[in-house]
Amino acid sequence: MHLVNWLRWQNVVDFIVLSVAFYLVLLWAKQTRALHLALLIVGFHAAALCAGHFDLTITSWVFEGVCLAVIGLLVLLFQAELQHSLLRLDSIVHFRFHAPAVSIRTYDAVVAAMFEMAHSNIGALIVLTRKDPIGSLVSNGIRIDAEVSKGLIEAIFRRDSPIHDGAVLIEGERIAYARLVLPLSGREDVPTEFGTRHRAALGLAEGSDALVLVASEERGQVMVIDGRDTHPMPDKAALRQALYSLHPKRPASVLSRVRSLLFSNVRYRLSAIALASLIWGVSFLGGGTTVKTVIAPVEFANVPAGLYIANQPLSTVSVQLRGNSWVMNPVMSGVTAQVDLSGLGEGWHAIRLAPAGLKLPPGVTAERLSPQTISLRLARSAAR
Repeated sequence: MHLVNWLRWQNVVDFIVLSVAFYLVLLWAKQTRALHLALLIVGFHAAALCAGHFDLTITSWVFEGVCLAVIGLLVLLFQAELQHSLLRLDSIVHFRFHAPAVSIRTYDAVVAAMFEMAHSNIGALIVLTRKDPIGSLVSNGIRIDAEVSKGLIEAIFRRDSPIHDGAVLIEGERIAYARLVLPLSGREDVPTEFGTRHRAALGLAEGSDALVLVASEERGQVMVIDGRDTHPMPDKAALRQALYSLHPKRPASVLSRVRSLLFSNVRYRLSAIALASLIWGVSFLGGGTTVKTVIAPVEFANVPAGLYIANQPLSTVSVQLRGNSWVMNPVMSGVTAQVDLSGLGEGWHAIRLAPAGLKLPPGVTAERLSPQTISLRLARSAAR
């Protein structure tokens, strides 16, 4: 009932931060297939808080221990994905919110070169960077820094070229490096027909948001690898369309970014709010029991018309309260004892104080009031 009276701005900020944190974890867990483990961690933590609320100390320790064990398992199983997330943080710190701009001419050169090499049974590996920096994932590259062209790409990957092994890195409109060594994927579900070139493409795509193109030397096939997804390209039109959709050629407008921020992943946003409500509520109401004595001012309400308080009644009372420590600490200064004088007539009155007359937040109860009775005299106002 009195929620608005005691809710502090700090509580609102805590809830917003918790919701955002859950949203980011759910998005990461969705992308890495770690959603069940993430939900287990939340569940065990909530169970530990509930157990602590009911003074089940050992049970609370057990749940917290299991929660830590699941976190350790999460880190062990998803090391590459965690590294990817840290790289994304680096992108945010350096304000890299969009991929380098790429023109249609650059896409056409890449498409034409990939299919020409595939039809000639020449293996090729091309990396198109997006938002994530990949410097920590690749090695041994030779600096090229030349404009992208079909002829240059084909020349790099010719069998007699000294730099044909490894990958070519394209950043925006430029070929930045050649002969890059990419990390190999450690996945066990990789198709048997995938060779070292495909495993390297998967390894980089799993550890960053880079788009990797592979031309198969044995099968003459072109493939686009995006994260954990592989997309075989049947012809040039399909590859060109994939590049347009997966690797936008220009930054999104401010309006489209705002629209995406507000309306994307609605299900995960609602789930994050629900989880934050659960944890915040359990933590808020289960922070431990505290008994405190406070001095509360007395407020007199509904003084009958034509009457006034003629004496000097008690202005404060001592109240012993019991409740959640998280609630008690910040709001005790706002506790007041309200005395309802409606229906009283002229003369002396002994009014018994009741806990119902106290303005208290949820989860806090009044155990004792002292004094329990207030005496006052109502007199009639002099007629004018």
